Amino acid sequence: MSGTAPESSDAPRTPSDAPGGGDEPASRPGRRTGRWWWLGVVAVVVVIVLVWRPWVSDPPAVPVAPSPTAVTTPTPAASPSAAPTVTTPAPVPGADAVFDETTAASLLATSADLESKVPAAVDGVTRRVEPGTVPWGLPEGSRVDPESCTTAVTVVGTAPTHHDATAWGNEEMTFVEDVVVLLDAAAARASFRALVTVVDECPRYALLDADGGRTTWTAEPALEGQGVFPAIVQEITVRTGEDDETRQQTTGHVLVGNAIVTWTATALRAEARDDAQAALGTPAELSAMVEQRALSAVRALP
Repeated sequence: MSGTAPESSDAPRTPSDAPGGGDEPASRPGRRTGRWWWLGVVAVVVVIVLVWRPWVSDPPAVPVAPSPTAVTTPTPAASPSAAPTVTTPAPVPGADAVFDETTAASLLATSADLESKVPAAVDGVTRRVEPGTVPWGLPEGSRVDPESCTTAVTVVGTAPTHHDATAWGNEEMTFVEDVVVLLDAAAARASFRALVTVVDECPRYALLDADGGRTTWTAEPALEGQGVFPAIVQEITVRTGEDDETRQQTTGHVLVGNAIVTWTATALRAEARDDAQAALGTPAELSAMVEQRALSAVRALP
């Protein structure tokens, strides 16, 4: 017989849409909760990253220079300005000395000077010319050739304020000396400069006398004296007479205040220059002797 079979009592009583599987464990609801927790972690990480922004590079740190420590440097004491070194020549003794007719003779060498300084005068000398007996200038009727060399003989070009001369000698040598006194030291300096110029320009000159005699001087270059006074000295060969008798001389000029001293030493027996120096001494030695006498004269002035 057909008809609808009655439902089994064993059929489930839960609705068809009810979740089935009564065998599933009771922990399923916990799985849903685990699915959401990691999402929260991710969100937190994202927030942290957004805040941190590692992709934005921090600007390099600018080092802060330490504040300089104020150091007080002591100010050095101002040193005096260094003045340029100027070498001032030592003043010449007697540069402004004033000689006259009463003191000029003190500039002339004495026999004692010669006998102690000149080899050929050791055995003694006698005076050949007395002071005050020889006038200044060329002998009457004489002239110098060339004329421009005249002051090589007369020392000055015009008559001085005062003139004196003397001479000493023996069989081996003579020593002739003149002194001219000018108005003042400035005039003497000017005359001395002119004399030096003439001496330099006249290596050879001659004196022609009124009788036609001729004396010729051939001079070596003048050397500057090494003493305390302005001075020059030179060696000369002199020839005289028709047979040109030859003698060796040493001559010099010394400026002392307002006076010029001129001297000539002649070796009477020496033909060669070496022999003349052996008899007279060297030019430097003779010049030193004259200057020593001049220095004594300066010191003796009132």
